[in-house]
Amino acid sequence: MANVQRRQKTDPNKYEGKAYLTYEEAAEYLGIRRSSLYSMITTLGIKPHKFKLDKKRYLAMEDVKRIKEIREKPWLAGEDEEGNKSADKPAA
Repeated sequence: MANVQRRQKTDPNKYEGKAYLTYEEAAEYLGIRRSSLYSMITTLGIKPHKFKLDKKRYLAMEDVKRIKEIREKPWLAGEDEEGNKSADKPAA
């Protein structure tokens, strides 16, 4: 498989003041591919928003910032499948 260049993060100020971002905007903001964004949304149980007369799905800016924080500090993600908090896991 060929190495795919990582997506460049956009200037965070570009979306300043927006309450919702499309999936494409959120992926650009985070500097990740859409497939990675979908995975994060599913794993974290984030609910997308839909607006009448608009086929696109949106993420609240606070959810996008939460994804960004968890990507930087994965131990903040919460509980695993067994119900253990990530921070409570003993070192292996």
